[in-house]
Amino acid sequence: MERTRKTATCWPLPGYISMIKFLWKHYQACKNRMAAIAVAASITLVFLLVSELLIQAEAETLTSSSKLEAIEFGNHLRSRIDRELNSLLFISNGLASYLTIYHKNIDPGKVNAILADLYSRSRHVRNLAIAVGYRITYIHPLQGNQKALGLDYREIPDQWPQVEQAVKTGSGVLAGPVNLVQGGRGLIYRYPVYIDGEYWGIISTVINVEPFLQAAFMDVHNAHYEFAIRAIDSLGKRGDAFYGDPALFDNKQTLKLENEIPNGKWEWALLRKSEDKAMPLIWIMRLMAAGISILLGAVVYRFIRERTKLTQHALYDSLTGLANRRLLDDRMNQALIQAKRFNRYIAIMFIDLDHFKSLNDGHGHAFGDEFLKIVAQKLVSCIRKVDTLSRVGGDEFVILLEEIDSPDSARIVAENILSAFKAPITVAGKKVSVSLSIGIAIYQPISGDSADELMRKSDLALYEVKARGRNGYSIFKG
Repeated sequence: MERTRKTATCWPLPGYISMIKFLWKHYQACKNRMAAIAVAASITLVFLLVSELLIQAEAETLTSSSKLEAIEFGNHLRSRIDRELNSLLFISNGLASYLTIYHKNIDPGKVNAILADLYSRSRHVRNLAIAVGYRITYIHPLQGNQKALGLDYREIPDQWPQVEQAVKTGSGVLAGPVNLVQGGRGLIYRYPVYIDGEYWGIISTVINVEPFLQAAFMDVHNAHYEFAIRAIDSLGKRGDAFYGDPALFDNKQTLKLENEIPNGKWEWALLRKSEDKAMPLIWIMRLMAAGISILLGAVVYRFIRERTKLTQHALYDSLTGLANRRLLDDRMNQALIQAKRFNRYIAIMFIDLDHFKSLNDGHGHAFGDEFLKIVAQKLVSCIRKVDTLSRVGGDEFVILLEEIDSPDSARIVAENILSAFKAPITVAGKKVSVSLSIGIAIYQPISGDSADELMRKSDLALYEVKARGRNGYSIFKG
């Protein structure tokens, strides 16, 4: 036996090595735990994102439904306004027909009688007026409107633009509400009269705003919405709200609608009074999705951790944390493939603890388990990182030495191991002497041995050591 080939003795197990192993073990545990957390968090996030997409789709559906409900209500309001307004605008059309036919022989008495009759048949009309040219010539009722009689529209700055627009377009113009010369405010519908293509005069129907709107909305019952109305002239200029709260037009939650009026528009602002029931439902759905996502993530994390533990139990010894027989077989097969391919040596070292049964029986199984763990730690300190130490039985260990230069390398490792256990070890406060028997089988590229054949040869070499009295090693030479 060449002692000169022995390059180093096995390191004892000082505190810093134990600390390094402890930190490494916990690093691996943290690494596995973080991987499980990452997967669980990813699944939680994906579920949350999918849930949010579905919730957003549902929210858009509910919002669209709510908007459609508001539009339907707005259309109902507009139809009521249009119906009430059309009945008033028809007055001007009938009166214009009379003036067109009898303009050459107008009898002031008959005109005033017609105006009185039309006034009595209409609702919400403050007065009816006829201007010949641009001067108000006829007005009914006269009482309360005396200031307007005889006025020239061109001299009334607030009203002239609408009159001028009606004359230029040749069609009716609904203006207002405007301030009236005779006092108060009103909507004014101006309808120009043309005879043989020439402008003759203009008919004005002044509408009392409040009674008109009250009549239009009299049967409207909706406790869910408040609304406001304002006029938009032909140039797009928006006036002040003449019905409802003007602040509704500045509210971003307001639904805005428009409807056509003669030579202009009215803009509507509708806002739901009560809170939309869809919004609390959406937030409840979000909270439920978040809860389910967290629960799903926890279940996935638990599942991965359990699977990791099961995998570890399937490949590692539960007592010492060393590789078990299954993992050893896999690594041996991989090592043999590499050895054949690259023409290398490998070695199998079968280790048996001498007289372990007596120690276990004398001190108890708990003591024996602690003893095995300490022995395992000392054996790990005697091999390289690339080598594999496996516990294959109660007190039996197998070392797989990969990529060794020659059979002498296995001999050196065996001597180092035996040297490491010359001194007693401390187990549960007691000094215990340890001896080992080691059987070694060498795989040589020319032999072509299988993993089972190498294990059989190392086992035979182990029995040879035991036959010699134990506490030594032997290399199979069959």
